[in-house]
Formats: sequence, C-alpha cells, structure tokens
Amino acid sequence: MKRTTAHRLTSFGVLVVLAALWQLASILMPYESVPGEPMIPGWQILVTRTFLSLADYWQGGLGVPSVAQGGPRTYAGAALAVLSNSWDTSLRLFTGLTLGVAVGLVAGLAVSWSKWSRRIVALPAQIIRTFPMLALIPMFQLWFGATFLGMALFVAFAVGVIFFTGTVNAVGNVSDIHVDYARTQGASRIQIYRSVILPAMFPELRSSILLSLGTAWTAVIAAEFLGAQTGLGQIIVFAQYFGYVGRMFLVALFLLFYAAITYALFERASRRLTEWMPRELATPDRYGAP
Repeated sequence: MKRTTAHRLTSFGVLVVLAALWQLASILMPYESVPGEPMIPGWQILVTRTFLSLADYWQGGLGVPSVAQGGPRTYAGAALAVLSNSWDTSLRLFTGLTLGVAVGLVAGLAVSWSKWSRRIVALPAQIIRTFPMLALIPMFQLWFGATFLGMALFVAFAVGVIFFTGTVNAVGNVSDIHVDYARTQGASRIQIYRSVILPAMFPELRSSILLSLGTAWTAVIAAEFLGAQTGLGQIIVFAQYFGYVGRMFLVALFLLFYAAITYALFERASRRLTEWMPRELATPDRYGAP
C-alpha cells in the first residue's frame, strides 16, 4: 500500500513539474504564431480565452446559439462543442476498434485452427500488416469519402493488424500441457478453444489490447484530418490552418485525458478477467529496482 501511494505521488509530482515547465516556457518564449496567438500559451490563457474560443465549433442547439449564427462565445457553447465533437470521435473510434478487434482475433485464431485456414489467412494477413498506415489514409478517403464508414474502417484496419499479430503470438505461447490434458479428457476442438486457449491467451493479449487502444486514438484523429466535418481531429485541422496553437494543444490534452480513461477502464476490467491467475505474494519492481 505504501509503495502504491509513493508511486502515485511520484507520478502526480511529475505531472506538476511538466505543467510548471510549460508555464515557464510560455514566459521565456513569448513568441506568436499569428498576431495575438502565443506560440506557447500559458495555462491562464488555455483555461480562459482558448477554451472559450472552442465555442466556434458548436453548431447550435440546446438553447445555446452557435457563433456562426451570430451568437456570442460562451463557456456553455465551448463545453457543448467539446462534448459533441468528442462524442463523434469516440463513436468512430469504438466502432472501428470493435470491428478491428473482432477481425484480428478471428484471423489470428484461424492461423492455429488448421493447416488450410493457416494457408488461406497467414500470408495475406502478413502482407497487409506491413502496409504503412498513414500512406493508406488517402486511399481510404478515395474509396469511402469523408464518411463515418471510411473513418471507422480505417481505425479497424489499424487495430486489426495489431490484434492479428498479438493473437497469433498469444495462441502460440499457450502451454501444450493444458491443450493435451483437455484432449485426454475428450474435449473437442471448439471446447479446447473456448475453455483452454481463449482464457489462457488473454493475459498475454492484454498488451496487444493496450497497444490497440493507443493506435485507435491515433488512427481516428488521422482519419478525421481528411475532410471530417465534426470531431476533435477536425478542430485540430482548422486550428492548424489558422495557426491557433492553443486550440491544438488544448484538444491534445482532451485526447490525452480520454486515452487515459480508456486505459484505466480496461485495466480495471482486465484485472477481474484474470483473477484466476496465481499471483505471487511479493511482486518485485518490474524493472528490478528495490
């Protein structure tokens, strides 16, 4: 308990130091990207003027008029703009994430299911896995346009190739002893996968899921760069076009917060799913430190 508290306090202290360094940089380098827009905006600017400027991206409704309709910039409009665009981005992300995980998992399991399924799936999947992700964004845009389907499929592609590799490695590392024991008990192949392989591979697959979460956030923002009319990526695009550094940094902070939340939720859920695993009474530091 004391070690956990010390780690949390240390992490919090690091965050405070980073925030202080950012504030110090804004004082020492008072340059402007465009007139009136600091290159490194301080926190007092970010939480007031910059956040208020996000009201520009609210399309109106709920009793709060949009700036485009002649309404004033308000904190309510800014908050609604953040929530609405975050919802659009999250919907694209989790749709693509779910599809990518499903396809990557099925393709990875197919490699170990039989020789014929391995011959059919392995080579095409390995070739697709090597395609550079960012180079495919224009292709997805030409195929599907700046649509929800195109952005979700791009996220699914980015996640699927990672999950495919992770699944293949996780299945390959399942102990043969467990599989052989299930076979001696008369378990069918489907029963072996359901009762032995899937539970045994999940602890190792956790790292692939965490990597997929980070990749999914990167992919959905990259997809929104190309013509999306809503979403956090669209805000970054317009901010970059006009040189609004503060807006770009503030949206990046929101993305960092959302990514941290998804990581924390998965970490909590995965602990429940791996309660069956034996745990050592004393676990040393993962880097070998005392």
